[in-house]
Amino acid sequence: MLNTSRETAEVNDVATLSPVQTDQLKAIIKDIDSIPSLPSVVAEVHEAIRDPRVNATYVGKIISRDQSLSAKTLRLVNSAFYGFPRKINNITRAIIVMGFNKVSNLALTASILDAFKRRDQDFDYAGFWKHALGSAIAAEALAKNLKSGEFEDAFVAGLLHDIGKLVMALYAREAFAKIREHVQEADVLMLEAEMELYEIDHALVGAWLADAWKFPPKLTRAIRLHHNPEAAREHQEIIYITHISDILCRALGIGNGGDNRIPLVNRKVWNALKLNDAVIDACMGEIYAGLDKAKDFLELLN
Repeated sequence: MLNTSRETAEVNDVATLSPVQTDQLKAIIKDIDSIPSLPSVVAEVHEAIRDPRVNATYVGKIISRDQSLSAKTLRLVNSAFYGFPRKINNITRAIIVMGFNKVSNLALTASILDAFKRRDQDFDYAGFWKHALGSAIAAEALAKNLKSGEFEDAFVAGLLHDIGKLVMALYAREAFAKIREHVQEADVLMLEAEMELYEIDHALVGAWLADAWKFPPKLTRAIRLHHNPEAAREHQEIIYITHISDILCRALGIGNGGDNRIPLVNRKVWNALKLNDAVIDACMGEIYAGLDKAKDFLELLN
């Protein structure tokens, strides 16, 4: 069983930064304006699928307007991870087979991969994305085992929960190097090192990016609160699932979470989800099986 704690840090259930936090963010990310924007197509798709009147052809045409995004999305769709017996050749067909939310979230993932191409050889991209993918598989497995209504969004919430670390690694290199050094010297969680040195953490940086990129609110909150789930006032279930999936993969040693410590599970979250060892064991089996199938998906992430 994962170790649990009653305690949680005080944190606001919002992605909007306070003036002080904005100043801190600008202080550590010197060239904040150089962070790329998300393709407008992605925001348009997320808006379109909220309308019950839209069909697969309409949404497929939106994504297909961006040929690069369409191609990258189809590469993810056709990876062995999803195991379709026949190749899916167009976005509209992918939507019919997989559903609006799944394809929309894969388009979002493809956009992020394009925006954050490898640029810093000191950062463990392979370890980062393996942990992210493990967390995504874990979140989806948890949602399925819990019969959660968040099943379709759990995967992308798990995949992107640590996106703030990637932002800091690429755009706040000096600060990120100091954080990693402090993690090693003090043997603390990366979250603790971030707060001790800069009073701002990767969860807030990730939520700031998600808000700027107009992610759906539930994904923004899952990123913001995955270390402080008890603060959630909305979308609690997906936030709780993201919290558990992250720690489960840390406990299993899947990928690189940035430090050598395993955070404690929030006990209230554990109880709220009615988790037990049987559920965790079932999820562990699905995580390992999913990672075995996900080698080409992981190559695309890297």
